[in-house]
Amino acid sequence: MYCVRCGDLIEKDELICDKCGLRFTVVNNDGSTVYINQSPIKPATPMETVQPNVKAKPKKKKKFRFGWIIALASVAVFLFICFAGIAALGSGILLGILLFSDDSEPVVVSNPTEVNSPGNVPAVTYENPNQEDQSEYFSNVIREPFTEIKGDGTDTVTVMIYMNGSDLESQYGCATSDLKEMLNATLSDNVNVVIQTGGTKKWKTDGISNKHSQRFLVNNGQLELIDDSLGQLDITDENTLKDFIVFCRDNYPANRNILIFWNHGGGVVYGYGVDENLNDAYAALTLDEIQRATKDAGVKFELIGFDACLMGGLETACVLCDVADYLVVSEDFEPGEGWEYQNWLSLLGYNSSTSMTDVGKVIVDDFVRESMSQDSEGILALIDLRYTRLLYSTWTEFAYSNETDLLAHDYSMEMHRSDRAMEKMFKDVNRDIWDWISDDYTMETYCYAVDIMALASTMDTEESKALETVLKSAVLYCSSTAGDSYLTGLSVTLPYGDNEFFSELEGIFNKCGFDSKYITFLEKFVDAGYSGSYDWENSDFNGWDSYYDDSYYYDWNDYDWNDYDWDSFYDSEYDWDDYNYDWYDYYYNDDLWYFDDTGSGYYY
Repeated sequence: MYCVRCGDLIEKDELICDKCGLRFTVVNNDGSTVYINQSPIKPATPMETVQPNVKAKPKKKKKFRFGWIIALASVAVFLFICFAGIAALGSGILLGILLFSDDSEPVVVSNPTEVNSPGNVPAVTYENPNQEDQSEYFSNVIREPFTEIKGDGTDTVTVMIYMNGSDLESQYGCATSDLKEMLNATLSDNVNVVIQTGGTKKWKTDGISNKHSQRFLVNNGQLELIDDSLGQLDITDENTLKDFIVFCRDNYPANRNILIFWNHGGGVVYGYGVDENLNDAYAALTLDEIQRATKDAGVKFELIGFDACLMGGLETACVLCDVADYLVVSEDFEPGEGWEYQNWLSLLGYNSSTSMTDVGKVIVDDFVRESMSQDSEGILALIDLRYTRLLYSTWTEFAYSNETDLLAHDYSMEMHRSDRAMEKMFKDVNRDIWDWISDDYTMETYCYAVDIMALASTMDTEESKALETVLKSAVLYCSSTAGDSYLTGLSVTLPYGDNEFFSELEGIFNKCGFDSKYITFLEKFVDAGYSGSYDWENSDFNGWDSYYDDSYYYDWNDYDWNDYDWDSFYDSEYDWDDYNYDWYDYYYNDDLWYFDDTGSGYYY
């Protein structure tokens, strides 16, 4: 074997290239991958050897001489000058790596930046141990995957990065940091990474325009400008998203398609994205807009991922389950740097037939390691969207049967904000004394997210067992830092005591096609007479650590499949006249149609 980066011969049992330090991936004959880590790492700093039971010899006291002060001062000045020169030279090299000379010239990465190994493994990791055994019960309600992998490295992959820079780029350079990771990836001719930029007032790279949106292709360690004709697009407009997907579909066709949303996230109500170039600070891509854009673009995705906060909701899975096989999302806030891109892109570059389960594990693990390296909390999960309809059905059955208990307490989880949080979510009127003292907000009363598995654990019913079992099949892989170990990968939104929040929720959920019975159920939480917040801190729930015992699995032989409704998302008998919305959703023959109640009729 030879190193994919420098070509140096790799001995049979070696896992690191002696020449360039690249770790590599072992691929089995069947195309499955054993992930090692493709990040080149810096040699570890030798640790000081401590000799036990050997006393240090006392040092002789030396006389104080002023000559040493002069000498040391001279050395310090000399070292400072050298350091400043090296820093300036290093900055110039780094800037040369990042910057374009002009809009048409690509950026060349001649010396890829090393990615340091974060060290410790993630604190809490869950890998679905029995999905195959459990899935035999679900075969009648789980569709086949949209994407069929050919194998033997013959698959073609198009990765679409919808990069909304916003203040994360203009203030912190987070997008530039992730672009460097993408450029450092080792790709092949079978893998295309296409990036659409926009949404920020200032890019940290001069070659990316601040005045208009652009499209780039990652090509041999370079950012190649492939479309400079877009103008200043509103990146929170669903048509901007749809047009980007269609562009990638038409110009970079592939049998495996991946779509990544990069920016802020505000949960299932506030949605994704903040465009700094807009006067409307509240503009965002809401779930219904994302649903329409992805469906109208006519692409079936193997994976959709949100490199954004708080998008890890069941509701997100519901609106995307008809266009994608897998979902990678975070229940909590993400640290500013977000995902790590070099390794999982290199994994596909090395073998374009690598299973999405293996790719997803790399995304999840690297994200948690990067969170730990930044001393931030984090959680990320890989979700199998084929289970979404069954999961929604078991969730609503659980929720309806335990309505009284759910309304008795505010079950919202507490999560601390990060740089990736949308400012509009945090209203001073809702801040309590502890928020003011610590200058920190929690999510306990801001987006009303509740971990589904945690909620199910508070009840001991047949419905809760069924819900837990489906969750364990739907969540393929989940990992978190120690601080987020109480989360398991997917949340639901329950709008406790917030009529304004519910009003926004109601409009969005109606447009997404959620049935009226469920929306009416959620409205009850606005006026619920709950007695304070649920004490999660002193509960018995321990996240995934509580669920490795097979006794928690539900006996599906007792489940009445006659009650399962494939169309449970959509209520065809709903009386739209009860609501005053301008636009309504209408589903017909699996296509999405809209009705204009001003008299224009239906249109696709």
